[in-house]
Amino acid sequence: MECPASNVSELTLVCIELAAKLEEIAATEEKETCIVEHIAQYSREKVHMVDFDSGLEWFNVTRPLTVGGDLHGRITVLDFFTYCCINCMHILPDLEALEALHPPSDGEVLVIGVHSAKFENERLSENILAAINRYGIHHPVVNDPQAKMWMGLGITCWPTLVILGPCGEPLFVLVGEGHRDRLQLYVNTAIKHFSGSGSLKRSPVPIVPSEHCQASNTVLRFPGKVAVHPRGVIVSDSGHHRLLLTDNQGNVMQIVGCGEAGHQDGHFSSARFTSPQGAVYQHPDTVYVADTGNHRIRKVDIANQTVSTIAGTGEKGTDHEGGNMGTTQAISSPWDVCLTRSLDRTPDETENLLLVAMAGTHQIWGVFLSEGKWHKGSSYGEGTVVRLAGSGAEENRNTSYPTRAGFAQPSGLACCCVVGKTELFIADSESSAIRKYDLKDGSVKAVVGGARDPLDLFAYGDVDGKGVEAKLQHPMGVTSIGEAIYVADSYNSKIKVIQPSGKTYTVSTISETDSAKLNEPGGVCAAPDGSSLYIADTNNHAIKILSLTDHSIREFPVLMVDEGDSSSQDLLNGNIETGVEMEEVVVSVPSEGAEEITLQIKLNLPEGVSLNEAAPNKWKVESHDPGLILPASQGNLKQGTELKVGLPAAGDTPSRDLIMSCTVFPCLASGVCVMATVARCAVRLTHTEGEVSTSKDVPINIRLKL
Repeated sequence: MECPASNVSELTLVCIELAAKLEEIAATEEKETCIVEHIAQYSREKVHMVDFDSGLEWFNVTRPLTVGGDLHGRITVLDFFTYCCINCMHILPDLEALEALHPPSDGEVLVIGVHSAKFENERLSENILAAINRYGIHHPVVNDPQAKMWMGLGITCWPTLVILGPCGEPLFVLVGEGHRDRLQLYVNTAIKHFSGSGSLKRSPVPIVPSEHCQASNTVLRFPGKVAVHPRGVIVSDSGHHRLLLTDNQGNVMQIVGCGEAGHQDGHFSSARFTSPQGAVYQHPDTVYVADTGNHRIRKVDIANQTVSTIAGTGEKGTDHEGGNMGTTQAISSPWDVCLTRSLDRTPDETENLLLVAMAGTHQIWGVFLSEGKWHKGSSYGEGTVVRLAGSGAEENRNTSYPTRAGFAQPSGLACCCVVGKTELFIADSESSAIRKYDLKDGSVKAVVGGARDPLDLFAYGDVDGKGVEAKLQHPMGVTSIGEAIYVADSYNSKIKVIQPSGKTYTVSTISETDSAKLNEPGGVCAAPDGSSLYIADTNNHAIKILSLTDHSIREFPVLMVDEGDSSSQDLLNGNIETGVEMEEVVVSVPSEGAEEITLQIKLNLPEGVSLNEAAPNKWKVESHDPGLILPASQGNLKQGTELKVGLPAAGDTPSRDLIMSCTVFPCLASGVCVMATVARCAVRLTHTEGEVSTSKDVPINIRLKL
């Protein structure tokens, strides 16, 4: 029997009344009695689910499932979700907790995700599969691209859980998030009730993880955001639960986090993140990170190689105002961060306010890194974590009063200062709009995209143009160069630029339209010289560079040593053994007239020993001389690798010193290749009067001793 929309709509209202009634009951046995009475009523009505359409694509199972066959004889939880939705992400841990109590192998309970897309991009099975792998969903998922089951049941919100009895009859409906305890209570009571009547058959389901879309043999996995620091790039390697700090060539200088999900402060090698997203650098050696999955803000101390927590309790918060200190203030899914100054600070003073895109509560928050003043004469002490804009309602509402404004899953931030006026540009993902927040007067205004109706969150598309006539699709990243705002239009897989045009803004596409180039880019940032953009190309597991000169896109190669070699990880994080014997090479350079010298690395390998070209051989240069200009701090090593070193005038410094270290993977004459060994060489560049030729390569001989 088909379940009409009116039946489930009525059941939703009944379940709201049931939840309110249960809140008034203290004893567990009385609650179960009340739930059993509810079950008895709705199981007697014999209203059954319409079956899944044939031909739909399924994930994490070997074959399509049916209501009349596979769901018969068990308690089934249908999770109607769409993968862009932050609230849908929030209930995944609740479903995992339920599956831990009732594993699918027991045959009593089965969770099925019914993907009912909001955006066009989300209807594609390959994108759903990427999201399944990104968020670690292990239960069966069906792609219902036309949302037929959703519409047939009269469901109106993401997420919605529908709990079915063993004959396929809808018993409970839970709308939204925050129902973990109630979900478990309903399921446990249903199992107890139907076990007594012999209705549960406890048969297995052919669950097989869909892993063919997962990134394999790649350094990155679903990178979410990208930022810059003085020597290179910060990559939020979200799928690996870590950050990578690279130089300008992509060589990884430091790995922040052990790569396992969780929360742990401490040294880089032991710290843990969970799906970190936005990061921002603060001079001289600090990075702030939105640790999204942990509902925390983390501080990375580059000099001391430590990670600490500065905001968030670790529990998903529901507070819409804040005002508590640091780790006593609960927050919800911070997605991006950027730095600005409180209103009492001048432009030449240090940035002391960390702005946070709080996707989970649809707001903009602030963490005061030092005492500062804000709107309406308010003042906040160091460490205060507080809501700055957004009511908490999921809307596209613009207003002169920041706390009355409505955002819809803000996911990207960029501060833009023009003519002394600082504005925060916001990628407001669920409204498919770019908004701006005037940090001086507090007003929130539209820029491009979205709809005029603040409650319309379905005004998306792919249309260049002015203001509200332009259309985006779930943008997640923004950055600025001068007055130009660049957008990662994520679900259109494009990069767009927004320019002021009188009193309005105009958006146009600048990236190549070949769909193979980008795939749901989640982050974008400007190179320091403004010539290009770094892009976190999330579903391609890569960082890309978009030239702003010819609009070409190329890959930014993120390179590092074998992750399985702990000694190599020490090398990456700067922990080179000081006991390694060093040779000294003296190179004569002219006191004047030379701007650079080319050093060529020559490895003196023992007889019969060769370089394992397939292994991650690396070079690394250290120098405490600020006058020397080095191309990078490290890179891939081959026989004859060249480094162009910029030379300052001699002045009062007769010589310049640097240390060359090589991590080498050699192969012996027997054909056996061994683990990395380290060779070091002290290079002294001595200024000499008179004719000294620097046009030829200067060999730096590094002797490898096995």
